[in-house]
Amino acid sequence: MNNLLPNKLRELGEKGDSFVSIFQTTDIDWLSTLYHRLLRNGDLFEFNEQTYNRQPSAAIKKYIEFLQQKNQQKTVFSLNQILYGPPGTGKTYNTINKALAIIDGNVPSERKEAKAKFEEYRKSGQIEFVTFHQSYGYEEFVEGIRAIPVGEEGNEDGEEMIYAVKDGIFKRMSKTSLENYTKSSNPISSKRKFFLHAKTLNIQAEMIEEDANTYRVLKGSKIRKGQAASFENYNYVALKNKLLEHAKLKEEAEFYIMEEDYIFQSMSAASSVILGRQSNGYTDWKEISVENNLFNLDQEKRNYILIIDEINRGNISKIFGELITLIEPSKRIGADEAIKLQLPYSNEEFGVPQNLYIMGTMNTADRSIALMDTALRRRFHFEEMMPDLETLNDKMIEGIDLKKILSTINQRVEYLYDRDHTIGHAYFIDVKSKADLDDVMRNKIFPLLQEYFYDDWEKILMVLGDGFIEKREVKSDIFDYKPDDYLEDEKFIYSIKESFDYTKLQS
Repeated sequence: MNNLLPNKLRELGEKGDSFVSIFQTTDIDWLSTLYHRLLRNGDLFEFNEQTYNRQPSAAIKKYIEFLQQKNQQKTVFSLNQILYGPPGTGKTYNTINKALAIIDGNVPSERKEAKAKFEEYRKSGQIEFVTFHQSYGYEEFVEGIRAIPVGEEGNEDGEEMIYAVKDGIFKRMSKTSLENYTKSSNPISSKRKFFLHAKTLNIQAEMIEEDANTYRVLKGSKIRKGQAASFENYNYVALKNKLLEHAKLKEEAEFYIMEEDYIFQSMSAASSVILGRQSNGYTDWKEISVENNLFNLDQEKRNYILIIDEINRGNISKIFGELITLIEPSKRIGADEAIKLQLPYSNEEFGVPQNLYIMGTMNTADRSIALMDTALRRRFHFEEMMPDLETLNDKMIEGIDLKKILSTINQRVEYLYDRDHTIGHAYFIDVKSKADLDDVMRNKIFPLLQEYFYDDWEKILMVLGDGFIEKREVKSDIFDYKPDDYLEDEKFIYSIKESFDYTKLQS
């Protein structure tokens, strides 16, 4: 079915020209968008009344360059994807750019503009954002029974609290995206359009074939006042009189102009009444366009995105439940192996359409990917995001090279722990002074390292060096009473220095 649309549009061009070639390479979604706009504006083609030739309209030609650019930019995105990596690598930050790329393929270079565009899509309902946590469940994500107090939506006129099934964010987005997917993808029945032009009589008319026994002559068509002498011998005279009596017409000197559409039961009846002479119809009408099983393009197909931050912190089996199967690309609505399931609370049939993208973020320092729910790992495409040292190129703060500092810290962390617990570049992106740098080290890097190494200060000292941590020995002579069981041969106390020395860390 998808091939019919480009084939039909291709008929509007001439073989071998650039107009035809664009329809051989352009994605069907973009063709549907193009056709929708042109059909809505009446700019699908230009028709030459003298030769009955069809040619691409100026509006179509204007779209060629637009389509070519879009087709070059178009990238295939995974329906289910997770950005994973250590903290501070820009996972949540990058969901904005990825969401915009999926929706329209256009990501502004300016961050402020990208965020504004992202917020517009959020307000329109094409993007939703949720954060998983340990107590988040199926009832919040899919559907559940909720209490509705008196006076709130759904219980405005009640006298006591009621309980009703409420849709969660995933179900709401699936419904919205499915409605769009259905409207933009369903085929419509065949329709043909015809044009009648009798130059000698100054009569023109347009007609659409609704079905085998229904022909709709469109408003604006002309009806001849006069008629041939032999026309009185045919039954079409009564039909013309009926039209003159019931149709809404505007009278001119030599003809009537139809101000509303009028239905005829045959093509020959329509042409005989319009021309005032006997006709079999086929010789008078010229077919000017065909719409065979074209897509119903009342609205353009849109992509919808659900962003799940900290997806690994939730109990996936509890949150997704039986729907974990439905998010697979092969099980989505529109796919050959599409599946629908009955929901437990509402008993509704539920499926996930192909235009709903699920994008998660996962902090590998919080929970190893190896511990992820196996069902989730099989159904998602994982994209690793590691610290990007290149973002700190030439970033010097009072002689301190931030790139070297982060590189040294991460080499040592990876040696003592693993690569999943390295530190992301985002912590240092906004550093503009040594005071900012000291603040990041004291309030962000230190707490991370304490968490990583469970307050093992020897390892923290190995990572940062003595420019940040003071180590001093405490002797047992501080006690008046010294039982041997409680005293160690050596005892050290560690503290964070008031002033940091970055010399050794960057050398």
